[in-house]
Amino acid sequence: MYKKTLAILVGVGLMASFVTGCGSSGSDKPAAKADKKELKIGFVMKTLSNPFFISMEKGAQKAGKELGVKLEVQVGQEETSIEQQIAIVENMVATKVDAICIAPGGSKEIVPVLKKAQDAGIPIINIDNRIDGDAAKAAGLKPIPYVGASNIDGGYLAGKYLAEQLKGKGKVAIIEGIQGVDNAEGRKNGAKKAFAEYKDIQIVASQSANWKTEEGLNVMTNILQANPDLNGVFCANDMMAFGAIQAIDGAGKSGKIIVTAYDALDQAKVYIKEGKMASTVDQKPDDQGYYGVKYAVDLINKKEVPMEYMVKLENITK
Repeated sequence: MYKKTLAILVGVGLMASFVTGCGSSGSDKPAAKADKKELKIGFVMKTLSNPFFISMEKGAQKAGKELGVKLEVQVGQEETSIEQQIAIVENMVATKVDAICIAPGGSKEIVPVLKKAQDAGIPIINIDNRIDGDAAKAAGLKPIPYVGASNIDGGYLAGKYLAEQLKGKGKVAIIEGIQGVDNAEGRKNGAKKAFAEYKDIQIVASQSANWKTEEGLNVMTNILQANPDLNGVFCANDMMAFGAIQAIDGAGKSGKIIVTAYDALDQAKVYIKEGKMASTVDQKPDDQGYYGVKYAVDLINKKEVPMEYMVKLENITK
């Protein structure tokens, strides 16, 4: 178990959690512990209101404990709180952390402040949501190692499974994450790629619910009203799928619309057992957190790290 203290940062209204402890993650042997002073690594995520990021934090804390480094874990209030993330990184640059690991809320918006961190000599590891390559190049950002999963492959797995459950025929919808953000676009495009392989699968709607359950409920309600003969829906994360399931239940269509999603949250697994969901993609957030911290320590110690480390995806079904 680990202790957690929440504090409000004056002037920016940020929620920060400073944690020492451990979680669970399958992993290789860690890099050697750093000598001399205790290292401080900033670990920036979108939010802790999504269990996905709680799992990511546990993996990061496991690595931190093994490597003998202090993690400064900070998050925004919501997954869309991009300005808060920018302010968090600004503060970490000012307080001179030894490295920053970040799962950015916005692939483009975060680039300028990461350039400031780089200019200050702070090593960076990009986790989960990939920084936009064009924006990084335009800002003069040097290449940053990435730890994550193939969102295109994950979206394809979910879309393929949905199409198979429909026996290659039917009307489907996609509930997207934040439009224009790398992981959301990847999952959407992966699902579209899978659906395109079946000539009798028709995409009748593709709308954003910004990763949120309540918005997932509203979007799915609207989609059902416009398409009462809908057969299936792919949701780009489980939180939106939970809202979609509420809408399906409210429309009296439980068990009649196949739902596939992404993130492998515990509640999603419960819904799969109950038959409310068909599948959810597990992209191992604990491993992402673990290797993010591990490679950050390696960079501090002037060791080579891979420019891309991809965790293994698994499509979880009943």
